[in-house]
Amino acid sequence: MNAPIPAKALRSRSVATTTVFQSGNSQAIRIPKEFQFHTKQVEILREGRTIVLRPMAMTAAEALADLPALSEAEAQAFDRAMADLDDLPPLDEPEDTPPKPAAAKRRKAR
Repeated sequence: MNAPIPAKALRSRSVATTTVFQSGNSQAIRIPKEFQFHTKQVEILREGRTIVLRPMAMTAAEALADLPALSEAEAQAFDRAMADLDDLPPLDEPEDTPPKPAAAKRRKAR
């Protein structure tokens, strides 16, 4: 669902005319195909007289949901690969040797 925006679309500056209509209590517009979003949510903001629409950043859950399901063989290979990583220390654990204070480093440099 969330496809990257083509680089060509990001570089160019396009202008198009579209229609404004009422949708319930909200005003809505038709977005032409060349401006189409490939996401479920957009952010809207006003900059002076200009209204800007931009895709919301994708969450990790959305990115994972967009991936195709693994086959049984791929899932087993993934499990074996992850089992090899179990002996690595967690990233949030400090090193065995504490870092030297910055003041001591400056004194040695003089």
